[in-house]
Amino acid sequence: MRSPVLRRLLPAIAVALVLSIAIPGHVPAEGAGVRLPGRVSWIAGGTMVVTTDDGVAVRVDLTEVPQDEYQRLAHGDRVLVIGVLDRNRIVAITIRSLEP
Repeated sequence: MRSPVLRRLLPAIAVALVLSIAIPGHVPAEGAGVRLPGRVSWIAGGTMVVTTDDGVAVRVDLTEVPQDEYQRLAHGDRVLVIGVLDRNRIVAITIRSLEP
């Protein structure tokens, strides 16, 4: 049986591993890896705005994400954005729908 500490650490280790493998070379290296859950406010071109549960609107750059990961998203859909911080935005690496 796994210890509770190991059970909490495994997801964090998995995300760190995925981010270290998936981050393309031209994404800013100084950016910190982030996971942002929230709701889609709007999508236009290569930009999406996600609003957190606290009501903070965050701009997300979609240029590094395959279009099939976000083309079916609509206003109000719950999503998890995984990417890196770059100044006043998140450069997304992947976007997962949290809708059933």
